[in-house]
Order: sequence, then C-alpha cells, then structure tokens
Amino acid sequence: MRWLVAALLVLGAHFAASYLVPLDRPSQAAFGGLLRWAWPWSDGDGGPLGRVTVGSGVPFPGLVIAGTAALLLLMAAMGVAGWWVPGSWWRALAVAGASLLVVLMLLFIGPTKLLPIAFALLTIAVATGRLRLAGV
Repeated sequence: MRWLVAALLVLGAHFAASYLVPLDRPSQAAFGGLLRWAWPWSDGDGGPLGRVTVGSGVPFPGLVIAGTAALLLLMAAMGVAGWWVPGSWWRALAVAGASLLVVLMLLFIGPTKLLPIAFALLTIAVATGRLRLAGV
C-alpha cells in the first residue's frame, strides 16, 4: 500500500510541476482532447495571479507555489518509500504540498483543475488518517 501512496504523491507533484510547462494550442487537442485532463495547465489559463502563456511564461507567484508544492509532494513520496527523507515526515510534507496544490488550482480554477483538486484532497485525507489504507 505504501507504493500506492507514493504514486499518489508523485501524481500530485506532476500536477503541480506541469504548471511550469503549459500545453500549447496544438497539444491541447492530443488524444482527442484528453491530454488536458492529465496535464491541467494550458496556454491561456488565467486567474487572479495572471495568465499562463506558452510564449511569455507563467506568473511568478504561481511558479513559487507550484514549485514548492511539487517539491513537498516529491519529498513526501520519498519519505513513504524510505528514500533520503525520514519516514515520519511524509504526512506533514504531504498535507503541506497537497494544500498548496489546492490553492494553486483554485487560483486558476477551471474544469481541468478539478481532477488535481480531487487528488490533492485524497492525499490530505490519507495523510491525516481520515482515509485509512493498510500499511501506511
């Protein structure tokens, strides 16, 4: 079960890190438009922090939030897996990273942001013990 939790944490890190490289217009149509659901950031997404564009980049405050969330979630995954990060830290790291991911997605809310929010809330539920998984 701990590998399932580690995979959940890595997936959350992917959702946060994908902010750094938004999909361009042609890529948004890949796989019949389904790629946008696995890669939630696309050219033109906007919110209170600004607009995400392929040409001019991403808003800096969002970059800080996304980078921090991705780093915390990856560190939590390493803690669960027993690599380089103390195992006792994973819960705090996971809650902090997933919370930042929720904030980031809410700042740029749209239909493709709902799946990452659901995964982040699931991560928080697992890390806080509200959802019990055997072996974690």
